[in-house]
Amino acid sequence: MSQNTNIKKTQDRTPRTAGRPRDTVLHQAVLDAAYAILVETGLKNFSIEAVAIRAGVARTTVYRWWPDKTVLMNESFLRAFRPTLSFARTDSPRDDFRALLASLAKTLSGPNGRIAASVVAQAQSEPRTQQVFLKNFSQPLRRHSAALLRAGIKQKQFRADLDVARVLDAAIGAVYLRLLFGQSMEPAWARELADTLLAGCY
Repeated sequence: MSQNTNIKKTQDRTPRTAGRPRDTVLHQAVLDAAYAILVETGLKNFSIEAVAIRAGVARTTVYRWWPDKTVLMNESFLRAFRPTLSFARTDSPRDDFRALLASLAKTLSGPNGRIAASVVAQAQSEPRTQQVFLKNFSQPLRRHSAALLRAGIKQKQFRADLDVARVLDAAIGAVYLRLLFGQSMEPAWARELADTLLAGCY
């Protein structure tokens, strides 16, 4: 056997390190496919089978990472939604709160808004959808939003007895109401909502 042949066989046995692992590529392909279906049809035609076909993978591959379509739907939605929110912490909690509401209104005015509306609507009759949506979307949103308001209390820019939960109920409730009824959430509306709520925080 020639020296060149030995070298080639050794190279063939060397693990490849360039690029991403195949599982990572497939995982992202499934999430991309899931989100594309949600954007196009909402939850109407969303299923594990539809996602698998679109991603070009077997259903067993999808089930390897997600136990059911609700968990997959939620993860694909949050993957696109979370980076659009502003949870900045600056020296001005007022501006931080305004930026948060502006970012929430902006992202829910596009494809993410249509997805969120369909999920909220379905959550009224499907406990599983409601459970996953509350745990992974609604509760974290409230938790991070509350942190911004509490920062204002700590910095003595908001009054000490501020009812953080009620402020968030009013803010998120107003956004959800417009979302579900298909009403616009333009930047001016978001600013006015934030300023109205902040007026009661001093």
